[in-house]
Amino acid sequence: MRNVLIAVVDSVGPDSPIALYHQLRCLTDYQADAECQLQVERLPCAFKDSLTVLEQLINQHKPSHLMLLSQCSSQVDIRVEKVALNINDAKQNDNINQQPRDTLTAQHGPAAYFSNLPVNAITDKLRSNNLPVQLSYNAGTFVANHLFYGLMHYIKHQNISLHGGLLQFPLLPQQACLQPGTASISIDVILNAVKLAADVCLAHSDNMLRSTS
Repeated sequence: MRNVLIAVVDSVGPDSPIALYHQLRCLTDYQADAECQLQVERLPCAFKDSLTVLEQLINQHKPSHLMLLSQCSSQVDIRVEKVALNINDAKQNDNINQQPRDTLTAQHGPAAYFSNLPVNAITDKLRSNNLPVQLSYNAGTFVANHLFYGLMHYIKHQNISLHGGLLQFPLLPQQACLQPGTASISIDVILNAVKLAADVCLAHSDNMLRSTS
């Protein structure tokens, strides 16, 4: 059984009923194929300890794929992120009031990592299903990028067979209504996007296995 881990960075806090994590829990009932299970977990929107929690989840679930999901109030469409930057430069506090400015996620790491998810295929699949999506080369400099970079750094240095990356979404309507003028996207669209992305990841892995056998 393969596990696809969906790790949700929730900026509104774990106890809020409008937190994205709570809306995505139903994905655990979705089975992409007979040998795959989706797992949904929450990550703290905090620079401190967030990577430790992420590593614990990887060790717990031992996923074949890990998709980080986050939201950004400035976005108007789904962003499939290709590049993780080795920089933390928060314009606002995280959920535990940290605001690192111009610091590094890994002191001796490279300037950037690329996602090893099939980002172009995911983007094409979502677009062909009439979802608003863009391939993005800038994941920002906040917690989501910090986790994305940390994930790819962990994969490289632990030499593990794990495919990882980041998808970013606009706010849900019940979140956006608290910030007038902010774009929103329905939970049904997000659920569909995540399912399609998981399907693409698994199909891509199966194709790679067949091509090397």
